[in-house]
Amino acid sequence: MPLPADFYWTTRSASLPNDASTVIACSGVWIVAMTQRVGDGIWIANLDRHRHGPGGPFRWCTSYVQGRAGAEMWVTRHEARLREDVAKIEAYREAVRANRLAKLHIKPPFGWEG
Repeated sequence: MPLPADFYWTTRSASLPNDASTVIACSGVWIVAMTQRVGDGIWIANLDRHRHGPGGPFRWCTSYVQGRAGAEMWVTRHEARLREDVAKIEAYREAVRANRLAKLHIKPPFGWEG
């Protein structure tokens, strides 16, 4: 299933371009981040990463491929809300970019900057 327009798969770090694509982002905001546990190799998809940061709600994946498919379906299902969330984060970032001191008075939209 293809992702909605403006959502895309990327790696967790630009310095690791050969890594598997494990992050769904929109305008540079991480929406879903998949990780593989070291001990047992189980894949986990962190959902709403932009709202909760690392360690937020997650789903167990039966495999990397199934995790990607599930993440894409989840993004498609929640597309409207995710676009609103990304717009709030972009507005916050623009306000801070325009005036760094604004960061002292403007709260990040979800309690942390996503």
